[in-house]
Amino acid sequence: MQNLKRPGSFPGFPKNYTRNCRKKTHYNNMGVRYPAETDQFYQTVSERIEQYFNASQNSRLANPFFYLKASILVAFYLGCYWMLLMCESTLYAVIAMICMGPLAILIGINVAHDAAHSAISSKAWVNRTFLHLFDMLGANSYMWRMRHVFSHHSFPNILHEDADLKQNPLVRIFPTDVLHKIHKYQFIYAPFLYLLYTINWLYFRDFKDFKARKIGSLTHPRHPSWEWIKLFLFKSLYLFAMIVLPLAISPLSSTWFIVGFLCMNFAASITITLALIPSHVAEHSRFPLPDNEGLMPHSWSHHQVLTVIDFATQNWMLNLLFGGFNHHVTHHLFPGICHVHYPKLTPIIAQTCREYGLDYRHESSFLNAYFAHYRLLKNNGINVSLP
Repeated sequence: MQNLKRPGSFPGFPKNYTRNCRKKTHYNNMGVRYPAETDQFYQTVSERIEQYFNASQNSRLANPFFYLKASILVAFYLGCYWMLLMCESTLYAVIAMICMGPLAILIGINVAHDAAHSAISSKAWVNRTFLHLFDMLGANSYMWRMRHVFSHHSFPNILHEDADLKQNPLVRIFPTDVLHKIHKYQFIYAPFLYLLYTINWLYFRDFKDFKARKIGSLTHPRHPSWEWIKLFLFKSLYLFAMIVLPLAISPLSSTWFIVGFLCMNFAASITITLALIPSHVAEHSRFPLPDNEGLMPHSWSHHQVLTVIDFATQNWMLNLLFGGFNHHVTHHLFPGICHVHYPKLTPIIAQTCREYGLDYRHESSFLNAYFAHYRLLKNNGINVSLP
């Protein structure tokens, strides 16, 4: 079949995105792929984005504001860690520990996430350095990149192909997934499950995915030996820094440490779900499926627009803190552009979508966008098919 798109050949992806990954893995037998672009939408929007950068004389990559924000977030995180270890007050130590949770997530989505997409610098070593912030914060950067870049960005919102959305069998995200009786109540219990998001991610899922025979669209991945070593090395260092050292020298008793540790993870989990949920898994999200031959109904660029929802793009605080996740259409069409440019690019993309008759969707209210996820869970719990 001709003119079909596979991961790594999509426009907007740096050429080296899947080069190393594809040496180690092969795609599943289903061979999910996209038909060729049927119009000039992506070419037009790419030209307009290029014109914007030429006119503004800005680089597509990180600017001084990005580095300032990254420095402040890391400084705040280290300051809270120092307070946890060195202050004599139990109350302040617990507060510092709790604050480290959201700060870790903000570092991840504002800094390490851009590094995973090679969107910070043209120098590979700079992106790799910032990417290792994931490892230092307890998450495995290699596996996160496998799930997010190679699976999610290749096949967003596609059942069995999008590893980012396949989280827990207790939560039925896809309307065509297996329905169990317990899912009737998922809109009630899901918020409590989500509090355990980072505990599951850092202490269980990374290890599970390293042993998995399938990660989204990738089957039988053979991970480099160094990545196995790095997994256990950085996890051990993180456990030492976050558990052993605080118990040894901080003013916290074992009981207060457990309270602080759990609250830190609860706060981190709330932060990441607030940032991630509205863009892909809301009430009117779309979950297209391939035909029997693995062919998707829409081209790559159309699929990105149809499966992503922007939210609160005029909210200065979300623009500052969410690392561009509220400008998610821009991110999926141009993942190699640093998120600090998204507020300027989103109107260009929205206008181009309208010109080509594409359903660009934007929820102006952040709260409406967030709670639309629970309406999705309620609908999917009673097997209502969504568009």
